[in-house]
Amino acid sequence: MSSPDIRAGNPLKDILGSGGTAIGTFVRMASPDVVELAGYAGCQFVLIDMEHSPVTWERAGTMVMAAEAAGTVPVIRLSRGSRDLVSRALDIGAHGVMVAQVETAEETAAIVAATRYGSDGTRGTAGTRRSAFGLTMSLAEFVPAANAATFVSVQVETVASVDNVESIAAVEGVDCLFIGLSDLSVDLDLPGQWDHPDVLEQVARVQAACDANGVACGVPVPDAGFAAGFMDRGARFIATGDVGVLGRAMRSFVEEVRRSAG
Repeated sequence: MSSPDIRAGNPLKDILGSGGTAIGTFVRMASPDVVELAGYAGCQFVLIDMEHSPVTWERAGTMVMAAEAAGTVPVIRLSRGSRDLVSRALDIGAHGVMVAQVETAEETAAIVAATRYGSDGTRGTAGTRRSAFGLTMSLAEFVPAANAATFVSVQVETVASVDNVESIAAVEGVDCLFIGLSDLSVDLDLPGQWDHPDVLEQVARVQAACDANGVACGVPVPDAGFAAGFMDRGARFIATGDVGVLGRAMRSFVEEVRRSAG
């Protein structure tokens, strides 16, 4: 199966750009099978996690291909937004990037620039998977298509990030601000208390900045009930996690079997 033609755009950007809600998952397991399973289960995107996982670049490439085979959008989550990491993620075929721990508009603008070719940015040119290695489209066709189709998300997960969120959200080319609720709660000395009023106050400020700039607001969610609560607050990029889903399902299975056994 060939990679989706980048000239057709990016379904994830289309959903969010039209005001819709996208549902997907982080994948921390270094497994193309998990990515493929998520796609067949209906996830509209997968966040291949290269910040908190053992995923290598070679394995990430195969996970991207698995996502494409299963009809979901592969996005790579990076620990920082340096030009070399952003370029590598896109060159191996990712349809977008998410960058952790972004605290200023200047950092955000540099990340966006690293995803763009030519006068729009700083991305280096190479024959990549997304251009079918130059076999099915010319560079003149690929460059504008790639600039238009690449999804960009930055994570707002510290008090400093929230303090600058209005300027971060105003950076042209950002599709989503993703609230790192765990890190934000820790930075507020409220570890894990995602529903604490002080955490929710920060969330509300991020959501307002997103709404004012036409940017999607994203959150990590452990379950459907939590997702519904944040969707009621305006979140439109909803991501669970493979480890949590599998762990809870396995525990539920074991407990149910034990109850049945009496």
